[in-house]
Parts: sequence; structure tokens; C-alpha cells
Amino acid sequence: MDVFIFLLFIHQLFYCTNAQFSTITDILENTNKRLPNQNTSNPLGVRLGFYLESIGNFRAEEMSFDVDMYAYMSWTDWRLRHNFPDYVLVNDDNIRQQMWLPDLYFANAIKSKAHDVTVPNFNMFIANDGTVAYSCRFTMQISCNLELQNYPMDVQTCGIQILSYAYIAKQVNVSWFDTSPIRFNPSIGLPEFNITAVTPSYCNGTYRYAVMSNRYKVDVFSCLLGDIHLARSIGYNLVQSFIPTGLIVMISWVSFWIDRRAVPARVTLSFTTLVSLTTLGNGLRFGLPQVSYAKAIDYWYGACMLFVFMALLEFAIINSYMRKAEKYGEMAKKFLQSRDDDEELFDRAVQQRKKPFVVYATDDGAAIFYNADKQKELERQKIAEYQQRRRRMSQYRLSVCENAYATMSKSFSRTALYIDKACRYGFPLIFVLFNLFYWWFYLCWCKSDPFCSAMF
Repeated sequence: MDVFIFLLFIHQLFYCTNAQFSTITDILENTNKRLPNQNTSNPLGVRLGFYLESIGNFRAEEMSFDVDMYAYMSWTDWRLRHNFPDYVLVNDDNIRQQMWLPDLYFANAIKSKAHDVTVPNFNMFIANDGTVAYSCRFTMQISCNLELQNYPMDVQTCGIQILSYAYIAKQVNVSWFDTSPIRFNPSIGLPEFNITAVTPSYCNGTYRYAVMSNRYKVDVFSCLLGDIHLARSIGYNLVQSFIPTGLIVMISWVSFWIDRRAVPARVTLSFTTLVSLTTLGNGLRFGLPQVSYAKAIDYWYGACMLFVFMALLEFAIINSYMRKAEKYGEMAKKFLQSRDDDEELFDRAVQQRKKPFVVYATDDGAAIFYNADKQKELERQKIAEYQQRRRRMSQYRLSVCENAYATMSKSFSRTALYIDKACRYGFPLIFVLFNLFYWWFYLCWCKSDPFCSAMF
């Protein structure tokens, strides 16, 4: 019994194969590569659909990406009608080349190729009423005009534009399938993007054709557009760009806690953070196209650079105040030393009164010894002169100037300390407020506002 069933199956298979081959032979006798309804006024309707197998290799600098896709087309060719009860499968490339196929092309494709491993990747099913279901596989490099104003919080729409190359819409009218014309593989994983939606639409297909030296025609060609909506994943840029630059800004605040008199340490820290941020900023722009507008990450980098530069400027102000404090402190010390010298002179004069004799030098160089009474009288005169000079100078010049310069020195030093203390808390507070505004603007408000998306 099993042998009988097996033989029956082989017979049916052989019969069907011969029947399909006979049907295909009959079809080829009636078909050619001309437009099926060339003699009618109604356009030939061609339905189109895609299945995106994979998307990847985004090149931001070139503004392009690669897509591997299956194209599905359907149209009716009355010359392909047959009496076979089921679909007729055509997978021979020689037979396909003898039949009319839609002359569709991808207008924004930079490179494209049809797969032929291990055989040409296509199939064609022909119904008995002449309806053709044609499928083939392509890999293309598609150009995509990236709008990078909100980079790296941007949302991109990359379209695949399809047109008929030779036939105007009055001859061949290409349209999308009614149900799910564009589908994609749910397992597609992109390193930078997430596919949010894939939508079919139509575009303006008005072009010149039949262009000659002094005349041309203008008409509408069927133009279809498959939009791939992509949202960039911020994780990579958060780890590689935002966090490192933010940490560099925070490191620059350490200078506010270093002693204001430690000039070498503060200079080294300020310039090191500035150079590190500049180097990192150059790396942020690597691999991005040279656009004429500022991107979101440019505003972030510019703000971080401003914070680091302001920290360096704060040190310059502090250093200026400290140099003034040292200057006035040195002047106060000089006046203090002058007063001490006068007091030392007074002490010497007092000590001289205790001596019984004093040596007085005459004009001719002779030494004369005076007795104690004459010595006391002389010392009283010197002391009186000294006291008068000290009252006049010390009271109005030495003490006043010394106190004034000492006060100014302390004032500049305290002002520098107050500026340091204010910056210790002011810089982090302003940076936190900037972060709140920055992330709210680009993640919340700007994405929901069309005007913002267009301007920024």
C-alpha cells in the first residue's frame, strides 16, 4: 500500500511539473517585453511593497546607510493568462528576461546590486488570470539627508524613493499595497538608532524627459517614498561625550579649594582641564559631517568650555587680588620697620644717659671728654629733638600709613577668599541649572515642538 501511494505521488509530481512546463511554454509564445496594455488608454497598475531584512552601516559623514530588502511587485498582464488551476512558478532567469517587468529604480540609491548567490534571488508566480506576483532581493547604499541640529538627541527620517524610469504615470501607475506595504525584520539591531516606524508615502514625480537641444517634455512619473523613522540612542554619546566633559568641568572646580597662594598648583590644574576638554571636543566632532549650523552637542561642549574658562579667569582675578595684598603687606612692613628703627634710636639715646662720659668730636678731629652734667644737658637736647620728630612723623606718617596698607592688604586677601568661597558653590549650582534646562529643552520641549525641530 505504501509503495502504491509513493508511486502515485511521483506520478502527480511528474504530471504537475510537465503541466507547468507546458504552461510556461505556452505563455512565452504569447508574451514579449512590450508594455502589456500599450494599446489602451488606461495606465497599467503596479502594486509595490518592501520587506526590510537588515539596516546598518550608517555613515554620518557621508550621510548614507545600507539596507538589505525584498521588493514585492504585482501587476496584471493579460498575455500571461493560462488554464493551470494553480499559480505557475517562474524561477528561471532566462524566462524572466523574456517577460515585461516594471522599470522601477531607486532614485536616492548611491550603490545597488541584485543578489545572485547561489542563484538569482527572485521568484515569480503567475495566476491564471494573468496576475503576476514578482519578488526579488536587493542590497543598496541609500543617501539620507541627516538633520543634526539636535544631535545626539535627534530623530531622523530616511526615505527610499522609487520611480518608474521610462513610463509616465499615465502609462504605468505605481502604488503601494493596501495592507502593510512596508514591513521590517523585528530583530534588526542598530548600534546608534532604534526604528520607531516605517511608513509609506508618495512624492512629487514631476520631471523633465525627452530632453533635446531645444525642447523637452514635462510630466508626472509615479513616485513612491518609504520613510524609515529612526531615533538615535543616546547611551553611546552619554558615556563617550557627556559624562567625560562633565567630569572635566567638575575637576576644574577643585582649584577653588586649593590655597589661593598656591599659584603653580592652580595654574597647572586650570590649563590641564582646558587642554583635556579641547582634545575631547575635537574627538566629538570626528566622524560627523561639516554642517553650517550648531548641533546640540556643540552647545554642550561650548558650555563646558565656558565653565572651564571661567574657572581659569576666576584664578586670574584671585591672583590679581593676592598680588595686591602682598604688595600692600610689604609696604606696611616697610613702615613698621621704619618705626622700629626710630624706637631703636630712642633706646640708644636713653642708654647714653647712663654713661658718665661721652666723647665729642670737634671740627678738627680732636676728641673732647665732657663731664656728666654737660653730657646730661646734651642728651636732654637730643631726646627733645627726637621726641618732637617722632610725634610729627610717627603719628601722622608711620602709624597711619602702616595701618592703611595693612588694612588694604587684609581687604584684598579676604576678597580673594570670598570669591573662592562663592565659586565653590556658585559654579556647581549654575552647572546644575544649565543641565536641567539643557536636557529639558532637547529631550522634552524641542522634540514636541515642530518650530524648534526646524530651527534647532
